[in-house]
Amino acid sequence: MSVTDYGHNNQVDISRTSACSGGACITIYGNNNHVVIGEETVISAGLIEMRNHDSVIRIGANCSLAGSLRCRARNTSIRIGDRTTTMMAHLSLHEAGTITIGEDCMFSGDIMMDVSDMHSILDTETGARLNPALDIEIGDHVWLAQGVRIMKGALIGQHSVIGSRSMVMGAIPAHSLAVGVPARVVRSGITWDRRRLNTEKAHEDETTEAFHSPLGGMPAGEKSGGPNTTTEQ
Repeated sequence: MSVTDYGHNNQVDISRTSACSGGACITIYGNNNHVVIGEETVISAGLIEMRNHDSVIRIGANCSLAGSLRCRARNTSIRIGDRTTTMMAHLSLHEAGTITIGEDCMFSGDIMMDVSDMHSILDTETGARLNPALDIEIGDHVWLAQGVRIMKGALIGQHSVIGSRSMVMGAIPAHSLAVGVPARVVRSGITWDRRRLNTEKAHEDETTEAFHSPLGGMPAGEKSGGPNTTTEQ
């Protein structure tokens, strides 16, 4: 991995078992920054850039990341948990703050997030700024589909799924499927799996379990008083 340091007192810790491809590089322009890349992590077609001071980018183990990580203000932090994957995600901090990504998250392409609006909105009477920066936190095992936008202050609970082209502007509870602009929960009590599971096989497993259960010793259809429509595979 190409590392270019134009500053002073910066530290870059890259595991010997990590790898890079597609011209991935780290560029640091400020001072007192720290970059950590964990074991077995692969950075592809990406840029890690720090144009600031006193900031941290920490990437866990066994990640596969493509996209960009940019810290552009003092006292910023990006933390990505183990086993997280991104196809093309762009994380940036134009003001002081933190973006925290949990473990085993899966981000599709064209994902963007920033803790800042990048420009100020002011009250005309007082001159007070109305849009301060806010941290972003995404829990473990969260799936962001294609084109999702994560706005400042977003909080997404673990095991949730955010639908394609949605915009998250607030809190999404754990185990939720949320879609739209702004994203709204359309179903609760869900989780997800990276595998493309065979739904027919899942139904067969449920039927087999019911047959051997202590509730009746007969197929599920007969227990409910209806015909048994289960077909053996």
